[in-house]
Parts: sequence; structure tokens; C-alpha cells
Amino acid sequence: MNRIAPIVAFSTTLILLAGCNKASSEQPVETETTTSAETQPHAWILTSAPEGAVSILEAKANAAEGDQIVIKGRIGGRHSPVSADSPVFTIVDLELVYCGQHSDEGCVTPWDYCCEKPETIASNSATVQIVGFDSIDPLAAGLEPLDEVVIIGTVGQRPDDVVLTIQATGVYPSDG
Repeated sequence: MNRIAPIVAFSTTLILLAGCNKASSEQPVETETTTSAETQPHAWILTSAPEGAVSILEAKANAAEGDQIVIKGRIGGRHSPVSADSPVFTIVDLELVYCGQHSDEGCVTPWDYCCEKPETIASNSATVQIVGFDSIDPLAAGLEPLDEVVIIGTVGQRPDDVVLTIQATGVYPSDG
């Protein structure tokens, strides 16, 4: 009796598979490849720069919560500005000079703008949160500290004129 149960289970499986094959052969086979974020893990990386990018300072002066925006900046502002664990990073206005940018002083962590006062960094930076994708790893996508980027997205909550958060749907790694 012990030998009969596996045979019955195997036979039932074959019958079910045969039924599945018949049903699937009657339906057209879809050959088009999907372009979802699930099959393209870096679908939020843009292949061309969106037009109309503004500086962080211009955006802070004019952008309102809910506005669609294209903004440019440099990844930085913290000791570890880009993390594999989070789709959030900081960009800093291109006009703010990072430590060692125009000299050979050799700052070990230039992306944290340690030569600047905290209030200067805050007034020249924006927070970027990549939204709308299941798999987001800025490091795996090749984004690194001090990279220039163009961001497209929506302005998030603005509790005051210093805070600027962009809910990004696309990032273009600019070459400067």
C-alpha cells in the first residue's frame, strides 16, 4: 500500500500537467519582453538628461510642494552620501565648492563638505528619494559620491524654505 500512494500522486501530477499544456497551447504565446523595473533593476537610471534642469538654489526659491521638477546637483553632503540599503541620498548645489575641489589639499571625505558650516550645507542641499521601483540600489547602479546628477521627480513636503525633498522617478548621471 505504501507503493501505491507515490504512483497515484505521480499520475495525478502528469494528468494536471497534460491539462495545463493543452490550455496553454490554445492561447497565443506572448513574445514581447517586458520593461518593468522588476526585469530592469536600474530602470530609474535615465539614458539622457531631462531638459530644463534648475539648480538647487533656484528650486528652493521657486518650487512648491507637488511641483514636477528637474534639478541638477552633486551627490554629497554626508560622510556616506549613497547607501546600498536605502534609495535616499543628498545632492548639493554645484556652486558650493567641496573640500579640495580647486586645490591639492587632499581632503579624505570631500563629499561631506566638511570645510563648510552646517547651515551652508543645509541651504545648498536637497534630499532625493527614489520612488516607484521595487529594486533600488544606487551603489549597484554606479552612483558615487561627488557624481553630478540630473533628477526628475516631484517636490515633497516643504515645511520651510530650507527643506527640499525630491521624490525622484529618474536619475541621469551627468558627466558635468
